[in-house]
Amino acid sequence: MKKFITILTALAIGAVAFAQKALPEVSVVTAKGDKVSIQKIVPQGKPVVLSFWDTSCKPCIQEMGALSDVYDDWMDEFDFEVVAVSTDDARSSSKAIPLAKGRGWPFVVVLDSNSDLKRAMNVQSNPTVFVLDKHGKVVYSHIGYTPGSEQQIHDVLKSLK
Repeated sequence: MKKFITILTALAIGAVAFAQKALPEVSVVTAKGDKVSIQKIVPQGKPVVLSFWDTSCKPCIQEMGALSDVYDDWMDEFDFEVVAVSTDDARSSSKAIPLAKGRGWPFVVVLDSNSDLKRAMNVQSNPTVFVLDKHGKVVYSHIGYTPGSEQQIHDVLKSLK
C-alpha cells in the first residue's frame, strides 16, 4: 500500500510539473506540406486545445467529432483555437488531412509523422489532449476519451476567461 501511495504521489508531482511546461520548439507539417515550428501554428494570446490523434484510433475520431460538434458554440463563448496533431506514421499520414476535411473538422490539422512533438510533449497514447493558456503554458492534459469528457475541456477554457 505504501508503495502504491508513493507511486501515486510521484505521478501527481509529475503531472503538476508538466502542467507548467511550455510548448516545445518542434517542427510539424501543415496541410499544405510546409514544415513549420508548432510555436508558429499555435496562436499566442488565446487558449489552445492541442489534440493528439491518429486515423486508426476510434476514440480519437470520436473525440475530434465531439470537439467539432461543440466548436461553434464554444467559439461564441471563448476565443480559442483547436490544433489537431496527427501522429500517423509516414505510410498513413496521407489519410489524416482528407479524413479531417471529409468530416468537416474546423480545426488546424498538422502532421507529426516522426513523432517529434509527441515525444517532446511526452504523449504516451492517443488520444491525448492538452489545453494551453494564452501564454502557451500547459494548464490541463487528459489521456483517452469517453463521450462527454469534452465538458472538462470546456470547464478549463471557461476558467481561463
